Amino acid sequence: MSIQLRTQTPEEFLKVAEFSFNNFVDETAKSTGEVPSALKDKLGGPPTKIWNDDVWFLVENDGSQIGFVWVQLKPKEKTAFGYDIYLDPQFRSQGIGRKVMTECGKKLNALGIESVEICVFEHNEIARRLYASLGFQEKKFDEQRRQFTLSLNIQGFDL
Repeated sequence: MSIQLRTQTPEEFLKVAEFSFNNFVDETAKSTGEVPSALKDKLGGPPTKIWNDDVWFLVENDGSQIGFVWVQLKPKEKTAFGYDIYLDPQFRSQGIGRKVMTECGKKLNALGIESVEICVFEHNEIARRLYASLGFQEKKFDEQRRQFTLSLNIQGFDL
């Protein structure tokens, strides 16, 4: 198994952004009980372009796409926010998520990023355990969304 992260092409981005948006709507609805169509209306739709401080990686296993990572960089603060980290279900609980997080951390370190924040829904226990094992600390909990915000100092840290 050869896990790699690579930058997406514009065509790949549009497909992945649409999937990311729909997945976020579904997970939010699952967490909050809100109606997915109402959430879609409220959120307005997926990103339609990659902004200057956004980084979108495809996760590949032996050349086949198995997931993606969307991170927004805040270079002046030397921080980043992980908007979405996704692996296809058949690739979960195999140590691949840890490899993806490690590779992503190395790439962010190389860009001068010192700390990362991510959010994870309360019901996503597998991801929460992974993040805790990597050293992420709970920063706050959003009661309405049933979502934790986690942070990790990655300065000089080899995940």
